Order: sequence, then structure tokens, then C-alpha cells
Amino acid sequence: MARWRPGPRLVPALAGGTALAALGVVWLPFAAIGCGVALAILVLATAEAWWLARVRVRVERPGLLAAGLNRAAVLRAEVWHDAAVPLRIAVRQTWPALLGGLDWRGETTCPPGRRIVLDAPVHGRMRGRALAAAPWTATTRFGLVERLAGSGEPMRVEIGPDLEAVRRLRRRYDALFLRGFGQRIAPRRGHGREPDHLRTYVQGDDWRHLAWKASARRGELTVRTFRLERSQDVVLCLDAGHRMAAPVAGAAGAAARLDHAIDAAVLAAWMCDRCEDRVGLIPFAAAPASGIAQGRGPNHLARLTRCAGGLNADWVHTDYLALAAQLRRRLRSRSLILIFTVLPERGDHGELLAAARMLLPRHLPLFLAIRDPALEAEADAEPTDQAGLCRTLAAADLVDERRQLISELRHLGCLVAETAPGDAGTTAVDAYLETKRRQLL
Repeated sequence: MARWRPGPRLVPALAGGTALAALGVVWLPFAAIGCGVALAILVLATAEAWWLARVRVRVERPGLLAAGLNRAAVLRAEVWHDAAVPLRIAVRQTWPALLGGLDWRGETTCPPGRRIVLDAPVHGRMRGRALAAAPWTATTRFGLVERLAGSGEPMRVEIGPDLEAVRRLRRRYDALFLRGFGQRIAPRRGHGREPDHLRTYVQGDDWRHLAWKASARRGELTVRTFRLERSQDVVLCLDAGHRMAAPVAGAAGAAARLDHAIDAAVLAAWMCDRCEDRVGLIPFAAAPASGIAQGRGPNHLARLTRCAGGLNADWVHTDYLALAAQLRRRLRSRSLILIFTVLPERGDHGELLAAARMLLPRHLPLFLAIRDPALEAEADAEPTDQAGLCRTLAAADLVDERRQLISELRHLGCLVAETAPGDAGTTAVDAYLETKRRQLL
């Protein structure tokens, strides 16, 4: 439904007519002239409003705005009208909380028969999905009256993981491997699980690789050689418990620890798929979810990204034992289990260590531990008063407990990679590639 308000020129014009009428105290005809001018302005304003009521103004924009968390984007909108004269059009849009909840305003003079493009800068502040209300336009011809009306359709807004890092990594990866274009990738021999061929035993070979039936047929000791698998299983486990809900500052801005972990998981999933491994996803908190089973391909990565982007941290306890029990039931072969979490405090160390013992040695757990830069800075600070001393001692105690837990995990045989929130993606990819290089699977 249309609304009306005075235009930018109506008040100055009426003020001029009123001033002219006030001069009637000096010369009486000025009063009649001023009143006539004011009346004429009101008549013109009424005529402009009557004419604007018959003009159609539209703002066309995409039905979906998708952006990454803490990433800037530009929304392009086309403005047009069906009048035969140029019109001054102001467009106003109220963004949902995902984009900051502020108003955006753009103005243009739109000639007849043309579409004017307005660019609205947006910035993803929170992950999630929302509906942006239809834009409103303020239209005027002479500036005496403005017609306010909704001139478009609502738009869906989706703020998901940061995919720009995936695009950058993909460009670098493709540029690296295009240098060897035309070369054939041969299977690599090593301590894998896929049999390659049989050969005669030589001193130093592992007796566990002896092929007894082949040795009996050939009349000499024969051993099996193996090659590295080119399609192994990698499971990404995202902690959505209370520790992951705390906001921390990263390279692109402040966000919850879970948001940084999701960006890192999406980046690691793309790298796993690029290295021909099967990758799956399991969110967990008080209980593990079903998640996404291991797979490969663009469609599988899209499903995994949508599942990760829809996660929200909840203020519940993180149950590592339940996660380990589900992984033991679900995984049939040795897998790399990449766990994105915040290492617990001293009271919960035993539960995490027990979960690690359940997974070892059948699987290889890799903990990606997100550090707290503020806590580490407080532990290294020089206190100036008694309250500061208490904070420093408490922070130093928590940091020491964390180091002790990492040492115990590594002693059990787990891999642990510490990372700052903004570097979680790079650290996850580096840890995965190092595991592949060392042939730990």
C-alpha cells in the first residue's frame, strides 16, 4: 500500500510563499501574491501526487543472496519505471540480523525506458538463513511530493561457510598440477593395504608379508608388496558443544569458534576430495548426529557444505565417549578422524583420553585444537594489581593443563595440531597433507 510524504522542495517552496505573504505588512499586495503562490504550490503537489499514483516503479534483484561469514559482497538491483519522464527514485532496504540489521539507501535519477543498476554492499555477520523484506522506494517528479511503496519481492539471505578460501586454494592447487599436464599418475608403492605384486623374498623383508601358498607353488620364499591406497576414508568431526559457542577474533573478524571450525572443515573436505579420498562429516555435542557418510564428488561436497553451514553451537556438554562409540560402529576400515574441538579443562581430561583409547590403534585420531589467543595473552601478561595477578595465575594454570593434555594425547599415539582461530583452515589442510606424506594411514 502506497504512502505519501512531503518532497524535499515542498517545505522551501511553502516557506518562500509564506515569507512573501509576510511582506504584506509593508505593501498589502504582497500578502495576496504570497497566498496565491502557496495555494499554487499545494495544487501542484496534489497534481503530482495524483500523477505519481499511476506510475509503476519496480526494483528487481536476485531471489537469493548467498555470502560467506565475515565476507563482503555486493547485491545488484535494477530500478525501472513506466513513466514517460525522468523520475527521482530513492531505494531503501532493511537488512536482517545476519547482515547487521542496518538500513541501506540508494538514490538515482531514472530516465524513461531504462534500467538503472544500484550496488548495495553487504557483509555477512552471522551464519544462518533469513528473509530480507521487500525494498521500499520514494518516487518524485518535481520534488513536491514523494510516493512511498514496496517495489519488489522479499529475498532469501543465506550466510554460510567462507568459500573464498576454498577458491583460492583450488586456484593454487590447479596451477601447481597443471605444470605436470600430460604426466600419468602411477600407483605409489609403500606400506599400504592394496596388494601390488609378488616377488622373491630378500633379507630384511617383513615376515608378516610372506605369501605361503605362492611360496609353496614356486618353491621359494615369496612376499607380497603393497601400494598406497588412492581412496582412503577421512571423517570430519565438528564439536558443537558449549566451548565452541564462545566468540573469538579471527583474520576476517570476530566469530564463534564453531564458525572458524566450519570454515576449516569445508576447506579440509575439498582438499580430501582433491586427493581422491572419501570424506564424511559427523557433528557432535551431547550426542553425535548421523551427519554425512563418506563419499566423493561435487554433489557430495555440496551436501557436506550445507550440513556444516547449518550447524549452531549449543550450550550443552560435549560427549567424546559417545562420538568414539559411534565411530567404532560406523567405520569398518582404518580411517583418519579429524576432530575440530576446544580441548577441555582438567575435569574432563579423562573422558577425552578414554575416547582416544577407544579409537586407537584401529583408527588415527587427529585433533585440531583451536587456541584462545585472549587466554594466552592473559597468561603472559605482567599483573599490576592483585586482581590482575589472580587472572594471570588462573590463565597460566589453564594453559599448562592444555599443554599437559596435548602431551598425553601424543603419548597415546594421537596427532594434535594447535591453531589460532583465523588459521584453522590452513592448519587442517597442512596436518592432513602431512599425514598423507608420512603414510600414517
